[in-house]
Amino acid sequence: MSFISQKIQKNFQNQFRHNQVTLENIKAIRQLLEAQPSPDTLIHRLKHWQGEQNLYIKNYLYWVLTTLSLIFLLADLLFSAYYLIVCVALFGLSMRYRIPTIELEKLKEELRLYILEQNYQVRFDHENTPLDHALQDYPLFQFGDRDNLVTTLLTGQMMIKEKTYDYSVIKYHYAYSIEKTDEQGRTFYEIHHSNLWGVLMENFPFKGISISAAHKSQCHLGIDWQSSDISFNQRYQQSGVNKFEFVKFLTPERLLALENKMLAFHSDFYVHQHTGMMCWLLNESPLDENNYLFQTVTVKELAEKLEQLKMPKLQLLQDALTSLLKTL
Repeated sequence: MSFISQKIQKNFQNQFRHNQVTLENIKAIRQLLEAQPSPDTLIHRLKHWQGEQNLYIKNYLYWVLTTLSLIFLLADLLFSAYYLIVCVALFGLSMRYRIPTIELEKLKEELRLYILEQNYQVRFDHENTPLDHALQDYPLFQFGDRDNLVTTLLTGQMMIKEKTYDYSVIKYHYAYSIEKTDEQGRTFYEIHHSNLWGVLMENFPFKGISISAAHKSQCHLGIDWQSSDISFNQRYQQSGVNKFEFVKFLTPERLLALENKMLAFHSDFYVHQHTGMMCWLLNESPLDENNYLFQTVTVKELAEKLEQLKMPKLQLLQDALTSLLKTL
């Protein structure tokens, strides 16, 4: 029994020391992050971390005491109410020795956002701010007869030919009703929810332009148009409000940039005829990422996963948008 007692005591001491090192590492990494180094510098510092590598919390004592409290709770139900006192005491003791992992998870999330924002030069909107003004008289945001909500996911800025373009990536959620009939012939409405994503850019240099691959009826403007590219005409509906504006916009160079843009995502390109707000509406989210930070248990592993952290679809979107803006 003495050997077992010493073994348990040693394990608990090792756990305490391990957790202290982890908490110190969390504090040190947060201090490093507050200095706002470049992503390369941050990852280099983490890869060559001075000291022990621990970056996960051990809660063995908590789980052992919690398990024992459950055993005594069962004994209370089967044998005597006196076991409940022991059950409560053990559970209270287990909560005392439990170390929350919230600070570690919060740190990983802060590192994730910092690396992504620095690498892609964007700012995530953590509040998902609703864009009420985007709904006004904009046909691409009127798909729902029950609900239409446009929220900002991130904002960014591009510098092209010494001109600054501000843009935002948005999510458009809408709800629509479908009329159906039950077995008794009674009519009822079934509500469906859908999501689209997109890029918004105000003050686009051209107005009243529509190139559509997905939502052609909603994107149609007054005048139909055909480009000089037959295959482009077969794939996309083209319309506008001013023939001369369309001719000026759809140059061969811009046509190629638009085609690459539309091939990157099955989408609709629409510029409002009055406000000049450009919307590139997508059928899929451009914010998918390969995030494996949850797997890390050492500082070196954290550095490796941060280095692998990518948003390939956002990169594709930015490349396509840059290609188009260079033609303006």
